[in-house]
Amino acid sequence: MTDNLKPPAARYEASTSPSSSELTAPPPVSDDPARHVGEIFRRLTLASETFPGAAFARIVAAVLVALGRACMDEAERQAAWLRERATQARPGIRVSATARRVDFDGFDIDRPE
Repeated sequence: MTDNLKPPAARYEASTSPSSSELTAPPPVSDDPARHVGEIFRRLTLASETFPGAAFARIVAAVLVALGRACMDEAERQAAWLRERATQARPGIRVSATARRVDFDGFDIDRPE
């Protein structure tokens, strides 16, 4: 589609460059944050080699917007969790660690007279 916009050398590189499926593959399954950051940079490098300058600038802008949006979503999720923890308990039966203790024997068979 956009190969006509690229110079001949760029068209050759694009035909030998990785497929777009490498750029759109799901994120790696890993608990290592460095692995995730490395994957972001790997895909940005692939995109810079695949697309011309203006298209790559749009890709970077979209990545930054998506990163900002994801950070805001996570911040709102954590704020809601903190707000939920800080709210007062509803009226009714309260259970606390310092509640009045009453000895109760469940096996007491003494009948009142």
